[in-house]
Amino acid sequence: MTTRTRPRPALSRWDLPHWMPDSSQTLPARCGEDFTAIRVPADLARPALTALGPRTGPVLANRTTRTWHFLLPSGSVLPDDWPPGVRVMPKGRSIGIPPLTTTGGLDVHWAVPPGLGSTSPADLHRVLRDPRLLTARDAPSPAEPPGTAAAQVRAAATVTPRPLTPAQRDVGRLLLTGASDAQIAKELGLPVGIVRRHLTWIGRRFGAPTAARRAAALLAGGHVSPPPVSMLAPDLAGADLTVLRVLAGLATEDDLPEDLRPAGPFLDRVGELRERCGARSDPHLIALAAVWELLPGLVHPAPGKEQLP
Repeated sequence: MTTRTRPRPALSRWDLPHWMPDSSQTLPARCGEDFTAIRVPADLARPALTALGPRTGPVLANRTTRTWHFLLPSGSVLPDDWPPGVRVMPKGRSIGIPPLTTTGGLDVHWAVPPGLGSTSPADLHRVLRDPRLLTARDAPSPAEPPGTAAAQVRAAATVTPRPLTPAQRDVGRLLLTGASDAQIAKELGLPVGIVRRHLTWIGRRFGAPTAARRAAALLAGGHVSPPPVSMLAPDLAGADLTVLRVLAGLATEDDLPEDLRPAGPFLDRVGELRERCGARSDPHLIALAAVWELLPGLVHPAPGKEQLP
């Protein structure tokens, strides 16, 4: 078999853009400054990328949140009528930009790295509005059999208490305060890579693929206590409480109202809840909800409750 090598395209402004990380870490970049980001649910983004072809502009994918971001040139003139679940990210909103070599995994990675081309807003809008893509989006995915997600999230939230190492408890405790990986590392005097290794280990141990579900597992297992809370719980609607339960892994997507089941509206509602609750992150939101007794499936023990067997 003859191996064919794709020739590298001529340099363009998308080739090695200045906002690309120059290290092995995923770093934040602000939308609307160096690029315009269009967030698309993964089940719609995959066929859209196929329709656009391999010479599209940069595309970020995240299997954990089930969303993709198509990065368009900054200042692009955008249509107004995007399909449900598709969102133009607000100017100033930060998204994670991984290194160029990060092209797989559960967290944010490149589905299409920079340097291969540029995406036309009109072309992206056209393929996303294609009825064939919308039909494919509503079809069940054979890669996600029913019950699999529910089993994983319930296992994370109902785990039997088991002791963690002191370092893992410290990382988990700071995770619940809304601290970032870098802030946790600075507080504990650890390399960021070690902090992320602890968080990854916690996620694997409890079957918790997201930061919010790791927070839920830590609380449910009595491994750490939530941070002090000064404000009272806001008045939340029933749909908001369901969103919190799904975020924590105490319920599945089937429990959500129909209009919140697509990834885009769900994440928008989570963002609104963070603002209303004064939460700095999704794990912090889960910790606040546990203190306010909005998530009955979680416990929040007093410090020192965790005991060695």
